[in-house]
Amino acid sequence: MAAYTTDTLKPLYHSAIVDWQKKNFPELELLEKNWATYFGGQASFALMAKIGKIKSELIEYGKFAGQPKFELAGKMSGNMFFSARDIIKAQCSTEFGSVQQHRISLEAATGDEAKYCILRIMAEELRHAYQMFWVLDHDATWRKLGMGDVAAETMDELLAMKTGEHVLDAFNIEFTEFLDNIVFGALIDLVGKYQLDMQKVFAYAPMARSMAPMFSEEGFHLGTGKRFLREYSVESAGGKGKWSFPEIQRCINQWYPRGLEMFGNEHGGTTTVEFGFKDKTNGQAQGEYIEEVRQILEHVNIGIVVARNPKHSPQDARRVVNEILQTGNKVDSVGADEVVYLPSNKFFRRRGLPEYALQPFNLRGELLTEGGKPVGEDAYFKYLATQLPTTYLKCPDYAKFLGMYKKAHENGNGHSW
Repeated sequence: MAAYTTDTLKPLYHSAIVDWQKKNFPELELLEKNWATYFGGQASFALMAKIGKIKSELIEYGKFAGQPKFELAGKMSGNMFFSARDIIKAQCSTEFGSVQQHRISLEAATGDEAKYCILRIMAEELRHAYQMFWVLDHDATWRKLGMGDVAAETMDELLAMKTGEHVLDAFNIEFTEFLDNIVFGALIDLVGKYQLDMQKVFAYAPMARSMAPMFSEEGFHLGTGKRFLREYSVESAGGKGKWSFPEIQRCINQWYPRGLEMFGNEHGGTTTVEFGFKDKTNGQAQGEYIEEVRQILEHVNIGIVVARNPKHSPQDARRVVNEILQTGNKVDSVGADEVVYLPSNKFFRRRGLPEYALQPFNLRGELLTEGGKPVGEDAYFKYLATQLPTTYLKCPDYAKFLGMYKKAHENGNGHSW
């Protein structure tokens, strides 16, 4: 028995997404022609909604726990109705935004296999956006008396979004090289995995039924990022890499803080649990994410050590990695500048807890000081310029960060330490 059934949007919005695809992702036709070559064991791509099974027909978390899940959006009242709409909108925005970002540096792929993996990711992200449109479009009760056609307004807004206009910061950053495609897959799609997994319990049943098929596809996106990040790092260890270790690290430094912020404020998320939309608060999910990123980077470093020491078992390599990270010494021909590191969760944060958001913390989570006080913005910006990709420093997103930082510290209004 199939794990899901399928459906399509009403003609108006099905055509609208096809038009969006032709403008923002014309390479889909190329992928479809070559799908069997690269993904022959997988069902061919189709633009459709996949409606999966849910674990329980009853709400599992929050104040409505034990009651039947909402089949109609109109049955949710007040803040719950609009909170559900906002989550659906944010989810869809990430899907459209990801397609737009990946396309920027697609032609800089390191080979055909890498290129077609990204094309498949783009196609599945497009389908995920289509899925969110289905959640809105198939349910007439999103159109409420006195509130207008909430679904239509939301879908029209999403179709108009460009890079720089999406809901979450991570999807407003222009890719500047193909390494962005890969690190984004390893770190940002990992956040996507957590969000989809948490939303499997969603109290609005159509959203809950959408999660399992999306979650299954997200595994390929994350797997692609992890695989090529390790491959590129191992190539660098052998002196053949397109990117040096410092370049790979700076790319991680750029994306990891945005991934952390996708969970929302670390002390927040209780309302979404109370509404039965997720099964974890922001801090719980983010803590698990941090540990999983640590494991991903450890796997990369083990590959580097084994590349230099082919006789090492993975256990031996893990011991070497831990010693390098703890001591900073060169061990078994691998230097401290030839492994990748997990940045502090305080580094380069623009959102989050006030004690470190828009504050001058370094990669290790130490406050940069001079004369016992936090360094000025010029010194902090000079430090960031040594820790972030040089191509990113020229992007609008970085300029936006600088503006936010300056505004937060105008007239000495930053924190007094």
